[in-house]
Amino acid sequence: MSDLPNEEPQPEHEQPQLNIILRPEEMIGVWVNFARVSHSEHEFTVDFVRLESDKPQGIVVSRVSVSPLFITQLIDALQANWSRYAKKALPKEVYEGESKRYESDDQAAEN
Repeated sequence: MSDLPNEEPQPEHEQPQLNIILRPEEMIGVWVNFARVSHSEHEFTVDFVRLESDKPQGIVVSRVSVSPLFITQLIDALQANWSRYAKKALPKEVYEGESKRYESDDQAAEN
């Protein structure tokens, strides 16, 4: 089910194709409905939590620690994927409002 490595030489600006393996026991995934993010000087930690609907408690189903650089890459990937999803799944008025929100967030961050 994984992609095979590309045998052809890659131009310098392209990343090589990754061979990512998903073990059968992980294919089903886990459901989360809450995430807690914390950070130190050198890493970000994200706890993915499944909250109980009838109790004020939850269970951490996965904890992931990553570098600050990876967090910026993850944010970019999430924004790009959200934009593609929203464009297809949301009404045009809502999607256009989302696009403007991200544009104003980007402009505020630049100032």
